[in-house]
Amino acid sequence: MTSLAEFIQTKREKAGYSLSGLASRASISIETLEDIESGRDLFLSVSVRQKLARVLKCSPAEIKKYERDYEFEVVPIETIEELKARILRHETNLKCPMCGEPLITRVAKMYDLEDNLVLEPKAHCVKCIFQIK
Repeated sequence: MTSLAEFIQTKREKAGYSLSGLASRASISIETLEDIESGRDLFLSVSVRQKLARVLKCSPAEIKKYERDYEFEVVPIETIEELKARILRHETNLKCPMCGEPLITRVAKMYDLEDNLVLEPKAHCVKCIFQIK
């Protein structure tokens, strides 16, 4: 079965668009399109699906059939807090609490209103929809 990433990339190439060309014509960020074509985004928002369908000359339903459907499960807050602490300790090889696949992690450096540094742990799964924003 064709994946969403393969479908979008094939349609883009057949239409003769580069990544930046399709992103521009569809009014979506190139980062969003890269996430779709790399397989990181497995389902799309309605607006992104409609924009891509318009430019790629297909129906939104045609794109939707390649998206992954997920049954959402709630990850306990204790598990999330433990993962955040482990990310802040720069531990490696962390696994997704939903599917067990590797997590891609980073620590975002932000500043509060008083200009104090705040470290915010971020993560997303390489396979499923789990993420810590």
